[in-house]
Amino acid sequence: MYLYPWDLRDEGAWVVAERLRVAGIDSVALATSYHSGKFLRPHSPKGKVYFPEGGTVYFQPNGSRYGRLTPQRAQLAEGYDALAELAQHAPDLKVTAWTVGLHNSRLGQAHPGLTAQTVYGDRLVNSLCPAQPEVQHYLMALCADTAAQEGVREIALETPGWQAFRHGHHHEFELIDLPVAVQTMLGTCFCAACRKGAREQGIDMGRLARDTAAQLDRFFATGALPETDPATDPDWLALHDWRAGTVADLVAGIRAALPEGVALAVIPTTQTPNSLCWIEGSDLSRLAAAADRLELPAYQCGVDDIASDAAEARAAAGAEAELGFILRPTFPHLTGAKDVAQAVQALRRLNPASVSFYNYGHFRLQSLDWIAAALAG
Repeated sequence: MYLYPWDLRDEGAWVVAERLRVAGIDSVALATSYHSGKFLRPHSPKGKVYFPEGGTVYFQPNGSRYGRLTPQRAQLAEGYDALAELAQHAPDLKVTAWTVGLHNSRLGQAHPGLTAQTVYGDRLVNSLCPAQPEVQHYLMALCADTAAQEGVREIALETPGWQAFRHGHHHEFELIDLPVAVQTMLGTCFCAACRKGAREQGIDMGRLARDTAAQLDRFFATGALPETDPATDPDWLALHDWRAGTVADLVAGIRAALPEGVALAVIPTTQTPNSLCWIEGSDLSRLAAAADRLELPAYQCGVDDIASDAAEARAAAGAEAELGFILRPTFPHLTGAKDVAQAVQALRRLNPASVSFYNYGHFRLQSLDWIAAALAG
């Protein structure tokens, strides 16, 4: 079960743990590094809307591990240690540290030179660039620091790569429609580190940048669609291949640096369906080889679409890849006990290492009954 520190604090770790045990849950993925948001909490006893402190961690970071980029401890964590509470009240539950990596607007705003940069030079401050050496150092240090915390047996690393242009940033706003090709072009990083790395692989980044800017200029002026499709153009495919290698190499380095006894899972995308993960620099087969396993969101709506997306992701990752799947047992994805049971059955046919559920604080408690029935079936 994915869950947040504030839900443990407000409902009590012992209460939450017992509810999860009854539902058949044997492990938790606790947010230990997280971004900002505005969350509705249907069963919270202490308020129904929560705004987390953006770009912070929920433990005491070891400052000596870091360079220019240093995590900030959330104020909540100064008075509440969620990991310690789980260790005390739920030692039977395996703890995965759910770690949001390079989606960090707080650090991006403080260090814009380390963020993704559009072809126009705009800094996308919600997206730290994984081609930047300082960013790589930060992410490796963050994962090692998290692995050293009490009770952590696995890191689930989310956003190890670049962010898509649309990511639900605070008051994200547009008054013209953006086709997929335009979104891809706008969200692709052309910072100095990316230009250098891609050039070393034989990609003419200067020409690609000029061509991209010209096509975007025409689109913004007239609405004319780009002539180039970043999903199929040979130059863009070469760039995507370099980006995927950059992210996979970073993940492999993180895995090699973790202490014995702490595994690394990667959540490769925040896109739906999983086939869009390339936009973020994710290649499922490469990431499956670099990490101990993949943790794949199964966030389509309806059993059939969930099963189809998951099967496609399994094929892309490879038959031997260790995979976990994450379901949302609630509106609008699955809306009843029958749906949840059928979705779990469909995922089990793909031979996953785990099936997880997102997110304890977001759904009604009746979803736990649906999960219990599905896991017992």
